[in-house]
Amino acid sequence: MSDERRPHDEAEPGDSTFDGAGENTAEDQPKENPWAALKPWQGKATGLDKLLLFIIIGVPLVYLALMPARPWMLVNAPVLQEFINGAKTAVVAAGAYARIGEIPLWLVIVAGFIGMAKLDWAFWLAGRRWGDGVLRLFAQNERQLKRINQLKQIPTWALFLMTLVSRCPGVPGTLVYIVAGWTRMRLSLFLIADLIGCLLFTLIWTFLGYQLGEAAVDVLKVVDKYALWLTLAIVVGIFVLAYVKEYRKQRNAQEPAED
Repeated sequence: MSDERRPHDEAEPGDSTFDGAGENTAEDQPKENPWAALKPWQGKATGLDKLLLFIIIGVPLVYLALMPARPWMLVNAPVLQEFINGAKTAVVAAGAYARIGEIPLWLVIVAGFIGMAKLDWAFWLAGRRWGDGVLRLFAQNERQLKRINQLKQIPTWALFLMTLVSRCPGVPGTLVYIVAGWTRMRLSLFLIADLIGCLLFTLIWTFLGYQLGEAAVDVLKVVDKYALWLTLAIVVGIFVLAYVKEYRKQRNAQEPAED
C-alpha cells in the first residue's frame, strides 16, 4: 500500500527528527568549566584576585623551577637566595660567610627578614577576601574540609602565637596566614606577629651560621665542588618522581578494567 510507512524510514534533511528539534543533546548542554570548581572567589575575577592566586599557586611553582639552581646559589649567592625565598639554609650559609668577613652581617639579616616576610600579607588577604572559597585550594576531600573548618574555632591569641612561630620547621605557615585572614584577624595584629616571627627566626638562623663560621664555609665549598652533580641529581629526581607517579596512576586506572 502506498500509505504504508517503512519501519526504518530515513529522515529527510529538514525534518524535525533530522534537525533534532525539541531534543537536548549532550552537545547542546552547557559545558561545565573545570576552572569554576577551583576558583575561590565569587563571580568574575578582579585583578587583585588574579594577583593573589598567582602568589599562592604561581610563586611556589617558580620556587620549584629554581630548585636545580639552589646548590649553586647556596654557595655563590646566599643573600640573593635569601631575598627570593627566605630559605633558612640560605640564611645559615650567609651567616657563615659573614663570620669570615665576606658578607656584611646586617645584609644577611635584612635579606633574610625581607625574604621571609615579603608575601605573607597576600595569604592573609586571600583568606580575608575569599572566605570559605579559599578551602577549595587546600581541601582535597570532605575529611580535609572538615579539619580546616575546625580552624575557625581557634581563639585569636592562639592564632597570634601560631603566626609568631609559623617559620618554625614543621609549621604550615601559608595555611596559618590564610586562616588568620579567614577568621577576620586584624591586619595590624597579624603583621605584628608575622614580622616579629620573621625577624626572630632570621636572627636564629643567622646566629647559627655565624657560630659555625669557617666550618660551615668548608662544607659549602664541598657543596660547590659537587654542585653540578647535585643539580643534575635534583633534575633527574624530579623526572623520576613524575614518571613513577604517572606510571602508578595509569596502572591503577587499568586495574578495574582488567578485573
